[in-house]
Amino acid sequence: MDRRKFLTQAGLVSAATITGAACSRVDAESEPKKTQDISRFGHPVAAEGGFDSEGKWQKTAGVRTAYSRCFSCYNICGLRVRVDEKTDRVLKVGGNPYCENNSGSPLPLSTEVKQSFIALAGEAGLNNRATTCAKGASCVDSVDDERRVTRVLKRAGKRGSGEWVTISYEQALAEIIEGGDLFGEGHVDGLRAIRQLDQEVKPGHSEFGSKANQLFATFCAEDYLRGSFYSRFMMQSWGTVNLGTKHAYCGAAQATGYSLGMAAGFEEWLNDVDWENVEYGLFMGTSPGSSGVSLNRVGRGLANSRVDRGFKYVCVDPLLRTTVAADTNATWLPVKPGQDAAFSFGVIRTMLEEQWFNKAHLENPSQKAAEAAGELNYTNAGHLVVMDPKHPEYRKFAKAKDFGLGGDEALIIKAGTQTLASAESGDKAELFVSKRLTDSRGRKVTLMSSLYLLRAEAQRTSMEEYAKRSGIAIKEMRQVAKDLAHYGRKACVAGNGGTNSSDGFVMGWIWATLNTLAGSHDAKGGAIYGNGPIGGMEGLYDLANIEGGVSLDGIVNACRDGAYEASTEYRLKVEQGKNPYPASTPWHEVLPAMNAAEQWTSHANGDPYSAKVLFNWRNNFLYSAASISQEVVASIADPKRLPLVVGIDCHMNETNRYADYLIPDRSMLEEYAADRMWGAHKLGVVAASPVVTPRTEKNEAGEHICMEQLLIDIALKLDLPGFGKGALATSDGRKVDLLTFEDWHARYLANVAAQCEQLPKVTEEDRLWAGLDYAMKPLKPRLTADEAAKVEALLSRGGYYQDDDRYEGDFIKGAGAKCLQIYHQEVAQLRHAYSGEFYPGTPTLQEHKFWNGDTWESHWPQSEYPLLFSSYKATVRSNYAVAFKRIGEISPTNFVYMHSDTAKTQGLSDGDQVRLMTANGKPCVGTLQTDIGVAKGAVCVSHGFGHSEGFGGDDRIINGKRLPGIASRAGGVAINQMIPADPTRNGAASMLNDYWTGANCRHGIPVRVEKA
Repeated sequence: MDRRKFLTQAGLVSAATITGAACSRVDAESEPKKTQDISRFGHPVAAEGGFDSEGKWQKTAGVRTAYSRCFSCYNICGLRVRVDEKTDRVLKVGGNPYCENNSGSPLPLSTEVKQSFIALAGEAGLNNRATTCAKGASCVDSVDDERRVTRVLKRAGKRGSGEWVTISYEQALAEIIEGGDLFGEGHVDGLRAIRQLDQEVKPGHSEFGSKANQLFATFCAEDYLRGSFYSRFMMQSWGTVNLGTKHAYCGAAQATGYSLGMAAGFEEWLNDVDWENVEYGLFMGTSPGSSGVSLNRVGRGLANSRVDRGFKYVCVDPLLRTTVAADTNATWLPVKPGQDAAFSFGVIRTMLEEQWFNKAHLENPSQKAAEAAGELNYTNAGHLVVMDPKHPEYRKFAKAKDFGLGGDEALIIKAGTQTLASAESGDKAELFVSKRLTDSRGRKVTLMSSLYLLRAEAQRTSMEEYAKRSGIAIKEMRQVAKDLAHYGRKACVAGNGGTNSSDGFVMGWIWATLNTLAGSHDAKGGAIYGNGPIGGMEGLYDLANIEGGVSLDGIVNACRDGAYEASTEYRLKVEQGKNPYPASTPWHEVLPAMNAAEQWTSHANGDPYSAKVLFNWRNNFLYSAASISQEVVASIADPKRLPLVVGIDCHMNETNRYADYLIPDRSMLEEYAADRMWGAHKLGVVAASPVVTPRTEKNEAGEHICMEQLLIDIALKLDLPGFGKGALATSDGRKVDLLTFEDWHARYLANVAAQCEQLPKVTEEDRLWAGLDYAMKPLKPRLTADEAAKVEALLSRGGYYQDDDRYEGDFIKGAGAKCLQIYHQEVAQLRHAYSGEFYPGTPTLQEHKFWNGDTWESHWPQSEYPLLFSSYKATVRSNYAVAFKRIGEISPTNFVYMHSDTAKTQGLSDGDQVRLMTANGKPCVGTLQTDIGVAKGAVCVSHGFGHSEGFGGDDRIINGKRLPGIASRAGGVAINQMIPADPTRNGAASMLNDYWTGANCRHGIPVRVEKA
């Protein structure tokens, strides 16, 4: 059915139903009894305040207000929270008008808190409106969720059976540390026995470190304040290098790839759109506001750009998203899942052949040349690369000194000449060069410019082949290329995790390269970069270092995130005269993220070693990681293979349901925070304090149980460094304690606040309206008066948001000059650990490949799997929001989307129950919806549903009492476990990873769909 027609008909049906009910005759006897309870209809709660009869703004008695931060998803926006002081319950949440992510025109920090609430009221409310999306608004449910874990649980049956008993915190602490026959299944080593710093975890392979690394920890690194505490304990205090995150199965491949276009090192970058001036956008694998940055900020930016500047934009995506609407100057290009690179190379080839690029920008090979031309950044487009395989500098930039022209800087040919010059000479560079030249020693050397190499890669494949592979016509690719060149500095190419295939790393690199060709990096109206968080690890208090802490320098984690060539395996093969390639298992040097799913693949295979204990805090890798093996699940479920599992969370999820002990944790509205914001450009940090009493039970010392308290108590019992009396050093030579939750949070916030140069002076009315007496009570005894005043000011506005000039001329203020990379010399020196082949120096187009180089097609033929799968993030579903009742009401289920014509070829119809089959033999079953808003040959299903084993969607038994699963939380289908693993890797457990980086794949997966 056509989507617009469907929506229209749906509206008519709803209207007819309402009208029919209103007009029906009802007997008085059967008429429902009237009731004063109208809560099911969402009756209004008490407002923060209002005007009294004299026109004065007054605070509502019994209502406390505070500015806070949202953690319903990882965009992390600001909140304003309303609390009933009598019941200690959250009444309502909205957006923070000081925060850029919540308001298109944020209030200056000098605005008093009372005035901020007045600014949101009456006629001025529309101008100053501070919104939060449905996920944020629904977090009112986060504190008192009916399936929230608030007491310590110990498993009572088989691991994963859902049977639990409540025990005291002290019993759990003692058993976790000391071990014993804890479950009637035999002896279990406790933490005291496991921490062996003086013994190698893999004898003879010193690169893997000590047996302390048999503690595998997973966590949520997006919570900067609390995550830094967790990391401090695990790495420096305990001494494990195996601290896994979600990055590698989220968007780290693209972020790392993007960084290759921005700088010479390996970092993580992703750009945003300068919504204030942008005129053209190309969105890859997403549409603006669908995921990745604040819906509030992007929604406002997109709306204003459409109206004010007639913003033209193109979304290259297998699925038509709602922001690509009629009459909005938007275009949807339905790409085949996993074939984004083919489309992109068609655009790149066209731009380079037609010279539709910013030549004046590209030909500046140095900062000196860029400044002379009035440019901010410069590029290595004209830098010459040695392309003789036998030359000692093969695949590196030719050095000026080797041609008698300078030092170690790169070499160019002056624009419009045949003359060699140093890249630092200040001359412009010729862009397309391929020459055989003679160096100062008389050697013949083949040199090619970076841009020439990129064009050669693009020309390796025909435009017809690009069109065939991507499903997008040549004329569309040419139009995009033309538009990027036409709009130039006011164009932006952006993407997200919607291109996580075996070349996700390449896709991020492509986005950066296209912005370089257009000249839009750091440009007014182009690709811009947020300021990042204001960190709190250093400053007044040294939270980053531990006296006597464990050094992990040079230690490689279980994922093998390092150089294979530095490994014992490589050295031994070379010593034995063997070809060191292939490695026995994947090594990846490029991606800096520790893949929580890959570390457990290593555990399941016992290679390089297995874990003895898992600590899992705010992480759900068994659900969230695509292609995770059932062998991994089996290895975690078996106490003989993994003796001890400790989960720490508010909720029982698909991973910590396998815990032996589940320790309750604080919710987002019960914690302090100081985090970065995705989508905000201004320098700042979003901050929060507890707004209600934590619902977790207290320990015998009277402290609320949470992650921090558990780790502090473990450290004290085991005498680990970095915790206890005098554990934290101050800048003035003092030592302060780290004994409680508040000890850490107070000092972290003090470090953050000390860096904020324009904090407002807090008034008594501010204290009243921002609930500061409540927020500051635990902190003041731990801070000096000056520190407390600054922290109070930080919390009074829900963070720090610096209002500064956005631009310097045609560029973003403070961006700083960069050498943008067309060719990346450092990457080009790396070798793939299986084949030994060099990594590409420029983005490259290849068939999707397994670890051993086999193509996906050779194992998963189109004859057996005729369709291509793609997943995406639903707009109002996220990791924690699934447990919010209101979210379940808004989006109770997901669907299997397919083009109507594709469905016909597969013998399927709209509304069918269908089974999605891949090579892993674990199908997903869902409801089919067909329309024209899906690429032909594609199957699209959203992530975030089907929680039948977590968040209350599962049955569980606690103290012999059965708590039935809540059906609304289990609605829909979970799709990650359907993604097949790599069949070419060694070991019983495997994952399907990006060929170059080891990040997880979830797009372009061959699949077949049949009636269930």
